[in-house]
Order: sequence, then structure tokens, then C-alpha cells
Amino acid sequence: MSYQTQCLASSPVETLPAELLALRERVRTQTREVRAALGPLVEEVLEEALFRHRILSVARGALEQYKLDLELTRFDLDATRRERETLLQLLKSRQGLG
Repeated sequence: MSYQTQCLASSPVETLPAELLALRERVRTQTREVRAALGPLVEEVLEEALFRHRILSVARGALEQYKLDLELTRFDLDATRRERETLLQLLKSRQGLG
């Protein structure tokens, strides 16, 4: 699906599938009866697409944050291991002297 930026009546500018926007425009060119029957359904589908887009954005952000947290934890673990090894070597060298 291709995407483009579009603004809905009560929504901020969001990314919606171009096909859904084309469907909405096509429904708007129909007779009053067809617009009355299909218009609300198309708007509901657009709102659901916006909702899914927002959820996916939140999920992507959370995943990126998780990856960053994991890398920071790995870095901290490696630093702690190096510190431990250094201290162990220091203790062994002092025990050998005494």
C-alpha cells in the first residue's frame, strides 16, 4: 500500500493509505443516497487506519527504546565485569605480596 499525508476532520495530519483516500473521494462523487450509505463506513475505516498507524508508531517507538535500554544494559554489564576482573587481579596481586 502506498501512503500519503492527509488530514481528517477532527484529526491532526496523519499518514493514511492512498487507496483509502481515493475511496473516500470516489464515494464523495456518488449520489446522495450512496454517500449517505457508504460515507460513514469509509470514514470509520479511515479512523481505524489512523488508529492502527498510531498503535504501530507507539509500538515502534517502544521497540526502539527497548533496544536502546538493552544496549545500555549490555554496556553496563561489560563495564561491571571489567571492573570485577580488575579488582580480582588487584586482590590477587596484594595477596601475593603479603
